[in-house]
Amino acid sequence: MSKTQKSAARSAPNTPRKSMYHPLRFQPLVCTVVVTAISVLHLAGLSKPISAADPLSQTDDFAQRLREPHTGFADGQSLRLAVAVVSQQQTQPIRHINTWLDRKVNPDRLVSPGGLGPTRYASLCTVAASAGCVCYPVDNCVLIGRASWVAELSHRLYSDVDDDTPSRRSRRGDAESMDLQWPDLTTPDEALQLVRGHSAERQSGDIAPTALPHDLWPKTTLRDISPHLALQLIAGQFLGELPDDRIDVAFARSYQFAGASSVIDGLRETDPNLQVKVSGGQIRLLAIPAAHQAFCRQMLSIPDQEQDPVPANPAAGTALDRLKANQRTFSLEVVDKPAGPLIQALVGQLGLQCQFDPAANPQLEKRVSLSVVDQTLWQLVRLITDQASLKIDAAGGKLRISAKN
Repeated sequence: MSKTQKSAARSAPNTPRKSMYHPLRFQPLVCTVVVTAISVLHLAGLSKPISAADPLSQTDDFAQRLREPHTGFADGQSLRLAVAVVSQQQTQPIRHINTWLDRKVNPDRLVSPGGLGPTRYASLCTVAASAGCVCYPVDNCVLIGRASWVAELSHRLYSDVDDDTPSRRSRRGDAESMDLQWPDLTTPDEALQLVRGHSAERQSGDIAPTALPHDLWPKTTLRDISPHLALQLIAGQFLGELPDDRIDVAFARSYQFAGASSVIDGLRETDPNLQVKVSGGQIRLLAIPAAHQAFCRQMLSIPDQEQDPVPANPAAGTALDRLKANQRTFSLEVVDKPAGPLIQALVGQLGLQCQFDPAANPQLEKRVSLSVVDQTLWQLVRLITDQASLKIDAAGGKLRISAKN
């Protein structure tokens, strides 16, 4: 690539992304956190709901990522690690799934959801349920948290306006969408300033601004996200005491999935007052949050067979034998990424699954950095396990990852 081409590539980080897989290479995002004496949140601007005019559609690349086939088994991992293994794809950044965890849920809580799948979204729901949480996809981010918190954020993000009302937010993939990343120990005010530094949008309103409470947040990556949604997510971590009755208040949202009408009768068991409007291939639900969540769980648990992972070859020996025998080479550049999800992303290239030893959680969450060229998958995995003090053994059709003695 010429210097001119490189300069042009750097100058357009927010151009629309194609729905295709990147080569096995990760370029880390570089961002500068702006620290100010006080950052303020204009509540009137952030109370503006996302219009129901933007449906969640099976043709959307976000929905396709959620419907990618996925299998696995989790037992005794931290909630943070279990979510990361499903959602993060360091080797193929375009397959990354944005997740936003309720700050009142302990991310270090050990979870044992057991078998996962059949899709990545179904796996996230299973992991969340094992921690007493629920999932719901908003725009291109999956909320994971207490039922009352997810319900409240859903109400704030979506309105019951007519479907013909134009959207009042920046659409993903346009000039306003952005890749957002902040490091460990970032404060909410710093995260807020980082979003505003990316966005030309200015929030305003008549309500007096309020400073965000002090907190220290973990390293976070949100890809191709609208500034408006990012601000909503940050503000949504400080909703205060949530009334229980909000989980029984309906909101409207449109969806576009084949066979969507066939699941409506089942949803009425969750919400007897469910209202449905079908128009132009879309289905609009006015329903309580639990019904929306159940609908998405059903629609997004149908695997996209076109993206079925490469099946393992039983005749090629154990999973470890297959990993060692593969001679395809890759170039990989990662900076400060957790070892466990990175190993799973690499071996997933061969359709293999990891079985993580619960006693190795500290090592699995250890962050590693690599910059290598023309290495086999086995060589890459060995580099990671060496950095994180892990060892890898055969466990039948899976790879057992445990701590070194």
